[in-house]
This record gives sequence, C-alpha cells and structure tokens, in this order.
Amino acid sequence: MERQSHLKIDSIKVFGERHSGTNAIGYFAGKNFNLKFQHYDFLGWKHRLAPKKDEWSKFDVQNCLFIFCMRNPYSWIQAMHREPYYDHYPKIKDLSLEEFVQFSIEDYENSIAMWNQKNDSYFRMSCEVPNSIIINVEDFHADQNTFHKNLADLLNRQDLPLMKMNDYVNGRGRHAKKDITASLEVPYLDKKVIQRINSFLSLETMKKCNYRLLT
Repeated sequence: MERQSHLKIDSIKVFGERHSGTNAIGYFAGKNFNLKFQHYDFLGWKHRLAPKKDEWSKFDVQNCLFIFCMRNPYSWIQAMHREPYYDHYPKIKDLSLEEFVQFSIEDYENSIAMWNQKNDSYFRMSCEVPNSIIINVEDFHADQNTFHKNLADLLNRQDLPLMKMNDYVNGRGRHAKKDITASLEVPYLDKKVIQRINSFLSLETMKKCNYRLLT
C-alpha cells in the first residue's frame, strides 16, 4: 500500500514493532535515496502506537515519507520472547513462550493484542498522511529489488541504482553473521502455543497484513 503527494520528499519516519525490520528498512531507504531520518523529536518513539491525526497534523509532514514495517506474528512473538526489551519486568525472561504470549505488556492485555493494535494503527495512519508505504519485513528481505522499485516510483527517483543490504541491522549497528532468512521463517510451535496465539490474534488485522493463521 502506497500514498504519494506531489511534493519533494526529503526525509523518512519509520514506525513498526520491535523485531520488525525498522532499522534495516529505514537504513535501506535512507542510503538508497539519500533521505534523512526523522528521530524521536518528530512524532516520538518508532515502536509506539501510530499517532492520531490530531497529533501528527501539528508537524510538517508534507516532505516526509512514512514507512510502516510489519512482521508475521508467529516469528515476531518468538523473537520478542527471546529478546523482549523489557528489563523493567524482573521475571519476564523466566516465562515460557506460552506464558509470555499471555503476559501483559505496556498498557496492552498481552503482546498479541499489542501486535494487533499497533499494526491497525499503522494501516490507519498510512491512509491519512500524504506519503506512506507499508512493507512486511519478510517481503523486504526476500526481494529488495521490488521494494527499491516501489520506493523509486513513489519518490520519482528511478535514476538511482539499487544498493542491497545483506547484513542484519539493529539499534546497535550492522551484523554480518546473523542468518536473517532463518530468523524470519515461521517457526515450529507447540499446538497449545499456536492455539493461545490464535485466540488473541485479530483475523481482520492478519488479512490486512497478508498473513495466514497457523492451525
């Protein structure tokens, strides 16, 4: 899904949950098209619920491309379980995956409810702002050529060559040794865990994200 205004785009603002490729995709877009990053002082934390119109409309967004990153909930929940980024919850790393799925995070009933609501907010905001693109991290890593072409068409910059990015990127930099493809594969999960995840997943959100329920 893409939206484009007729003004020159010179910056990007990335939104997406943790472990959803926000660093890699933002780095790719910025490097390939010479776009500056909008950071925390421009609409806040990139992993937040997307701001509503009464908030983002106070900022100059006409020249900014909003990139919304998404990830399959089954591989995402496994990545969050392994590295939850929640050190202020003392016992979170002691939870089994099934327990973690049900664990209340931030102001959300559980992590899957957070996945539903944040991705829904990205779809909503993508339809509101002048310039936007939504990308599933799996599609980005499987076919960077297509994402580059989509960005080039949106930015009207078909003259720029593709600079592929093969390294894993997180907030601590680039790492060449991680197997990105394997980490993004839908994992084998115990049937009880799948049922627990599915009981919280929004079918509507899964459909919008182009993901399928595991059974």
